[in-house]
Amino acid sequence: MISMILASHDPVDHVLPHRFGDVIKHWNIDYKAPLNIFSISPHDTYFTNHMLMTLVAALVCLMIFPIIGRKYAAMIEGGPDRVVPSGFSNLLEAMMQFVRNDVARPVLGDRADRFMPFLWTVFFYILICNLLGMIPLDSIVYLASGQKLQHVGGTATGNIMITAGLAFCSFVMIHLSGVIEVYRGLVSGTYGHHHHEEHGDDHGHEDHGHAGHGHEHGHHYPHGKPAATAAVMAPALYLWNFAPHVFMPKTFDNPMSYVLVIADLIMWGILLVLDAIGAIIKPFALSIRLFANMVAGHVVLGSILALIFMFKGSVAANYGLGVVASLGAAALSCLELFVCFLQAYVFTFLTTLFIGASVAPEH
Repeated sequence: MISMILASHDPVDHVLPHRFGDVIKHWNIDYKAPLNIFSISPHDTYFTNHMLMTLVAALVCLMIFPIIGRKYAAMIEGGPDRVVPSGFSNLLEAMMQFVRNDVARPVLGDRADRFMPFLWTVFFYILICNLLGMIPLDSIVYLASGQKLQHVGGTATGNIMITAGLAFCSFVMIHLSGVIEVYRGLVSGTYGHHHHEEHGDDHGHEDHGHAGHGHEHGHHYPHGKPAATAAVMAPALYLWNFAPHVFMPKTFDNPMSYVLVIADLIMWGILLVLDAIGAIIKPFALSIRLFANMVAGHVVLGSILALIFMFKGSVAANYGLGVVASLGAAALSCLELFVCFLQAYVFTFLTTLFIGASVAPEH
């Protein structure tokens, strides 16, 4: 990372997207939303170094995890005594167990395993993108190509559009999971019976939702709805329960009940707008948090090293400042390495919390 910054004419040049080749596609769109909420102008799409690094990160994932999966399958076929990972596999298993047992299970309970493929993918993909940004690929390729290829590298998660894409995937997963949870409850006949399931077992693996277990904990539920009917009802019921019903009466045995229904619908509409705004803000928070943290460290690194060129003095002063700045940059690089892991964890943890709120009956 330090060599990449020093090799650049601009200390923060490596955090900016750089185009490769000509325009991929020209978008001739000129649209302004009502009330000027947003607008889309004609623009071009280019292939950039950040897009390249996303593909490299995906390739690394495809190279590592299928190999480890086949290795585990071979060990399992050999018997329980042979399922003993070692080396790099042991490191990855420890990280996967941490995400599963300490991040997902406390929030999702028995549902955790259903979401682990997505959560593991999010965690390791972001982590690999972050770690690749710590490697001075730009300088390596620049020197290896005889100073012909530039800007081949960078931190993909230092691009707001890429972090926004990751946040959009989480947004879709969050609300799609909520709709599927309602669908499963309707098909199994457990929808609306979550109050009988809140206590669970003594090991903390309770089922708080309306997921599909027709006779769980000794309770007998009515027959579920046909799959087609449930598929139509699930999005509507998910939206109906998206905001709380604070005034909805439990019985309709007096005229006052209908007044409460009207008051509930009015309040529900207000809360639905607020909750919808919150649902939109969540992916924005995910994307901006990841983007800002990854860019900030690289900018500070560049600023520290830029001091070497800004303050010119005697040879002794230059060497002294160079040593101090290089040591400071090395220490900050260690902190950046920690931030790479931390931001992957934070993104995954918050996504897990949002999914947990979506699949809960009182979301």
